[in-house]
Amino acid sequence: MWVDENLTLEGVGTAVAPARSRRRGAAAGAAGWVRDRLATTPGRLVLVQILVVVGAVCFGAIATGAEQSRERAAKSARSQTERLLVQAKNLYTALSDANATVATGLLSGGLETAAKRRRYLNDLAVASGALSTLTREAGAAANAPAALGTIADQLPTYSGLIETARANNRLGFPIGAAYLRQAALLMTSSLLPAADHLYTIESERLNGDYHTGTATSALVTFVAVSAVALILLLLAQWYVTRISRRILNIPMAVATVALAAVSVWGIVGLLGAQNSLETAQRNGSDPVEALSATTVLLSRAQGDLSLTLVNRGTDVTDPLDFNAVKRVLERPGGLIAEISALAGRTGTTAAAHTFDTEYAAYQAKADQLTGLENGGQLTGATGAIALAPQASAISEQLSHDLAEQIDAAQGRFRRAAADATSSLTGLAFAIPLVTALAAVLALVGLRQRINEYR
Repeated sequence: MWVDENLTLEGVGTAVAPARSRRRGAAAGAAGWVRDRLATTPGRLVLVQILVVVGAVCFGAIATGAEQSRERAAKSARSQTERLLVQAKNLYTALSDANATVATGLLSGGLETAAKRRRYLNDLAVASGALSTLTREAGAAANAPAALGTIADQLPTYSGLIETARANNRLGFPIGAAYLRQAALLMTSSLLPAADHLYTIESERLNGDYHTGTATSALVTFVAVSAVALILLLLAQWYVTRISRRILNIPMAVATVALAAVSVWGIVGLLGAQNSLETAQRNGSDPVEALSATTVLLSRAQGDLSLTLVNRGTDVTDPLDFNAVKRVLERPGGLIAEISALAGRTGTTAAAHTFDTEYAAYQAKADQLTGLENGGQLTGATGAIALAPQASAISEQLSHDLAEQIDAAQGRFRRAAADATSSLTGLAFAIPLVTALAAVLALVGLRQRINEYR
């Protein structure tokens, strides 16, 4: 390697030192120029201008972010997550009801009645429609594709097993009951767990929107940044008044009033949206979830009861599941008690009382059927098979009453969610617009004072 004999480390250090000295000198010169400028009144007014503009920009960005966070949560809850939660509920309920309906319809042998057939086919249509909606709009959610795929793949298998059971039942072949049991096992072990998983996903998404839309952090942030921006403007005006001996700077006063107005508007809007979303959850979606879960469990209980009778005393799984469902519904603090508490909150105690009365009648009929089945009295005018349609009719009435309560709760949700979004209407445009206007007015007012020194 070639090395210049005249190039030494001392030479390098000697060459670098002047460059460093020049940089330090330039920095010192810039700092000195700033100090000299700030020592003058125009220089301090320019600094005030910079602080006011920076404060306005920070206010506009942070306040808009807080408002947008709440508005997105309110719009998502109103138009997407609650609607998809209802679709997930419809999917689960339709699958469960289809299973209970077909078991009840084929209980007495031969073909089910035309009404039962229509109800079963309608349940499949509702389930297919809900599945399509969820696949289209919620398919990207975590773990949703696997559950959606399970239902899409196995629902045709389930319906095929049911049709085979119908064909054998029509011909009087006992194997029809075996196909029915296989279809019910597929439903309870695969289809319903997948539907329940989808319901859980959508419920968590809706709760996430509620958490974002009702969190106090957005309101606290908005109030804090509004206070800082207003204090900065007031301090700037106080300084201008002190040095200029003038009481009022009209442009800056207008800027302060405009910023105060949009701040009050934003605080009122955020509070209104938060209260409306809390109302939507308390009086709308919470009752919908409790009533939907009750509907599903009642369908499940009716399916268990019918399958127990179909199996002629050889079934040990369905009776255990029936008792488990009963405990969830009736135990202290169970769903029936929760429905009563929610009814007191929403002013629907009459509907809750009607449900309690009908459920007591259903449970009495179910206990009677279970006792007859355990005693081997499956046939005859007073046998379990003869009494099963009565229990089924009460179950259908319960489902109908619950559906009406769900519709009413969804109506309350929609009204409250609409109030939440309307509370924030216009703020997304007003905040940046008023912020820019306030910044320009403040600059104009300060420029007037600066020009007086020239």
